[in-house]
Amino acid sequence: MVDVSIVTCSYRPGGVDVMLAGMRDQTFPRDQFEVIFVDHRYERRHVEVMDLAKRYDVPLIHVPEHRRNGRWGCTASAFNTGFAVARGEIVIMLVDWTYAPPGWIETHLNHHTGQPSYVVGLYLYHAVGVTEPMYHRITDEATRWSHLVPPWTAFSRQPKLRVKIPFDLTTQDARSNACSTEDAVLRGEVFDEISAFEDGLFDPKWIDQMPEFPVGDPGLRRHMPGMVVEGNQVHLKNESILRDPIYALNGIDVWGERGGRMQVDTDFGLRVARLGIRLVWDPAAVVHCINPRHGVCRMMPFGDPVQRMEGRWSQADCEAFALRREIDIRLGQFLAAPAPYTMRELAKRLEKWRTAGVIDTAELDIPDTEFFGREIWPDSPYT
Repeated sequence: MVDVSIVTCSYRPGGVDVMLAGMRDQTFPRDQFEVIFVDHRYERRHVEVMDLAKRYDVPLIHVPEHRRNGRWGCTASAFNTGFAVARGEIVIMLVDWTYAPPGWIETHLNHHTGQPSYVVGLYLYHAVGVTEPMYHRITDEATRWSHLVPPWTAFSRQPKLRVKIPFDLTTQDARSNACSTEDAVLRGEVFDEISAFEDGLFDPKWIDQMPEFPVGDPGLRRHMPGMVVEGNQVHLKNESILRDPIYALNGIDVWGERGGRMQVDTDFGLRVARLGIRLVWDPAAVVHCINPRHGVCRMMPFGDPVQRMEGRWSQADCEAFALRREIDIRLGQFLAAPAPYTMRELAKRLEKWRTAGVIDTAELDIPDTEFFGREIWPDSPYT
């Protein structure tokens, strides 16, 4: 039995060395926590991931998503895989490419001794692979924080990325509309799978050489102090909750995988709050995200912002469903995410993955109609 399960998911190359360095440096007893790494690139790097975890003495379980869907991203399925494989009483979520400093686990646990809580921690983005034109384009979106944006020269010392082939990194913007095809980065042609740095495996000392990057990104956590945490400020990037409520809410809403840019994180936060769990903001639970969102890898393909591509939802469909869900959630209706399984069923099915040597991924690719057993649209009944 373990007290804590740390769940991290990734579809991007590189950054494994960043996450494992943080887990190596934790001061919490090794026999009381586990790391569940849900990896879209499982087949490409499983042996190397496990070798580095062993070298760093990290108690790691490395698994693929329990459900994939061709080239389309399955973020909700990835999180639910991690939740189902986890056995800790408390689950801490951590975004990929992120270093958690010593004492991070204990800081989260400080809030889980009494009333059930959902802890929202601070994460700081640091520059990596950011070019000057990209920097100016991104910071132009951050006019309300312009006094906090350092000059480009402050980024001259950022650690260098090592690339296999020449590649225009200015295309790697997480907010880009290039959302229907994989590029060379996602195909594994640009970066190594474990570490993307010229100087080798990530060294936490580099953080001091990587200025914080206060861009105008909705995911930014730097400016949270003093704010009351609401459900729609949940991002699943540095947060913790008891495992039982995750099961009660049936995890992350897999309907969000039908297309578009669905906000499955804030949906989960709204359901947590409606369940009566208090949301706690603690900036002391800080992590450092060596930000791959701008300059390393854009998002996985998810569809078209306007049209229903290949029978998937458009962005308008996603917005209509998000509004419907928010109304239902605020009324206390259908708090459990609709899915073709319950979390307990999924946990039972994936139990064998906890001790599997190598997982066969051949049967994991399941198209929507087969996965849901019917056509799912924004106004479809939940059951």
